[in-house]
Amino acid sequence: MDYFSRFPAVLVQSNNKPIIITDFLRRVSLSEKFRENTVFMDEYLVKDGETPELVSNLFYGKPVYHWLVLMVNDITNPREEWPIPDAQVTDLVYLKYDFKIEVPDSSEYAVDDVITSDNDGSFLVTKIVEDVVHMRSQVGKIILTTENVLNNITQQTEDLPITSVTDPEEDVHHYYDTEIGYIVDEGYSASTNPVTNYQYEVDVNDAKRPIKVLSKLYVEAVAQQFTDLINGDS
Repeated sequence: MDYFSRFPAVLVQSNNKPIIITDFLRRVSLSEKFRENTVFMDEYLVKDGETPELVSNLFYGKPVYHWLVLMVNDITNPREEWPIPDAQVTDLVYLKYDFKIEVPDSSEYAVDDVITSDNDGSFLVTKIVEDVVHMRSQVGKIILTTENVLNNITQQTEDLPITSVTDPEEDVHHYYDTEIGYIVDEGYSASTNPVTNYQYEVDVNDAKRPIKVLSKLYVEAVAQQFTDLINGDS
């Protein structure tokens, strides 16, 4: 039985017809005191590529308690709160941060223009600062150099040259201060250490790896109590 199958069904009206849906608004969570109790919990570092199902199978011999792995760690959105595979971090960087392209004539570009490159790249212009065009990749990781040429699909111009390229992986948008942690400020110049976008996203992803896992001795009891609470049983 998976996580959502434990939620009760409710009868609602839709287009004047009665339908039965799952009541996803019910929310049950473990107290912080319970999660911090070392008698009930084991600490674990999620390895690259491991999913909640794999962790459940590792600790409990079956993947069906993946929902319990998430609940113990108060994770409600695994897509955002669970570590992604290392191989996906690079794509995330290219989808989240801009190329900074210095061009001979920035008037040939406008914000929201769709740009392609001669190596099958696709980009969206997000900002223009003097002769530097900020473009966000729409295809994940792609290598762009001054040897490539660009085509502005929106303005129907072709063979636009590139003077210089700042790659999203190597660009710096974050600075680390040992006292206050990360600062996101392109103009920050105090006694801090610059961190590349790639390293920052690796650090953020790695920070999600330490989790707590409920001891196998208590799994059945907690799962039953969860079901009772969801169903409103005392």
